[in-house]
Amino acid sequence: MRDPKRFVMQQHGSFTIEIKGRTLEICAYAAWNEQTSMKFKSAYMELAEKLCDKPWACLINLLEWELGTGEILQVGKELNAWSYEKHQRYSAIVCESSLHRQLIEKIQEPTKSIEHQYFTEMTPAQSWLASLALYA
Repeated sequence: MRDPKRFVMQQHGSFTIEIKGRTLEICAYAAWNEQTSMKFKSAYMELAEKLCDKPWACLINLLEWELGTGEILQVGKELNAWSYEKHQRYSAIVCESSLHRQLIEKIQEPTKSIEHQYFTEMTPAQSWLASLALYA
């Protein structure tokens, strides 16, 4: 029988994150809850620390992402501000949904110093970052 005083929330949604050149390549999948957002924040910060000695970029693939709970907005804003302090200067966002784009734009408002470009396919996003000598 489950203890009524104890509730453990399962992680929903998933992500992959890896370094390619001077770029963090991120793919988000399904709908995220708070646990997924916090796990992502931790993984993101751990990998980004390896790039922070000079300018770097993010390539964010949202083609299979289904948004998430309200916490993702705050986590995103915190990561965006932290990333700017750690020398992130470029962001390539791949999404088809205007809803995704609106959410990302809300997250990015405080740090307009990071150059953000939007794409509907991965190849042009990768090419743009490669032209900046950041993607390999």
